[in-house]
Amino acid sequence: MKFGLVLAGSFLLIVGLLAYSMIPNFHAVPLQSAQMVVSSKPIPVSSDSLSETNVTVTVFPGRENELLVNLTVSTQSGVPSSIQFKFFPEGAFQSCMLDSQQRGCLFNQTVSNSSIRISLNASTTYYFGFDNRGSSTSKQVLLSATLIASSVSTLVARDGGMNFAGLGMSLIGLVVTLYGVFAKTVIPWE
Repeated sequence: MKFGLVLAGSFLLIVGLLAYSMIPNFHAVPLQSAQMVVSSKPIPVSSDSLSETNVTVTVFPGRENELLVNLTVSTQSGVPSSIQFKFFPEGAFQSCMLDSQQRGCLFNQTVSNSSIRISLNASTTYYFGFDNRGSSTSKQVLLSATLIASSVSTLVARDGGMNFAGLGMSLIGLVVTLYGVFAKTVIPWE
């Protein structure tokens, strides 16, 4: 047995295993979940009038929540058209739909065939409002909405370059240690 080689090999083996186990490699894993809120609901909107429909949305806590709203607007005869779309929380009907300032709206734009993302931060009843007051044509709105919750999860793994270098060092240390244990010591005779 060669004591110096056993000691050096054991040192390399221990340092390599420590490097493998102590150096973390972080992975950011995006997570997304979706929940259908409104499934292809046709909403008739008469000429020169307002129409609204409501839905109760429960957001996912601790995540970034977005409502993906798909709207297709057409006249009663099927010709593509546009309409003023307003999205607002419960209690904002007066300020969003009826007031001239329209302060309570989370979204307020003219839409035709649109996909809209609206950030949500509270679980409550939300309203989809359609303002057709400026048109003399009745319209049909096809509405669907999906709540999408996103977050990033951090995963700690031992799969980085330094981790594999530590395993390699451990393997070299094991070979040196085994060689030191099984090598015959030469005793010189004088």
